[in-house]
Amino acid sequence: MADCKMPTDAEIEAALEEARNAPEEPLIVEATYRGEPGLEFLMLRLSDGRRLLIPREELDELKSATPEQATDLFIVPTVTGIWWPQLDDGLYLPDFLEYRWGREKRGVAA
Repeated sequence: MADCKMPTDAEIEAALEEARNAPEEPLIVEATYRGEPGLEFLMLRLSDGRRLLIPREELDELKSATPEQATDLFIVPTVTGIWWPQLDDGLYLPDFLEYRWGREKRGVAA
């Protein structure tokens, strides 16, 4: 597995500044993975007040993950995604929202 390089304070500050200047898109305030057998899901609390409960089976990133790997996650410095360091994979919120609800907003059934 590749070494995970932690961002520097300057990189974090630059990412936060970029996020502050970004369009009014929701940001991730909290991310938690619940791994109870039969009820496994990722919970995201967003800056716009929404809470997304995403079943594990809808997350390709977790297809082969153990419960311990799925639980080991953090919110990226831009607060627009989460990262699973043990899996070397992540979820980018704007893409996820577009994939999940973007077509419906334009009047096409998802």
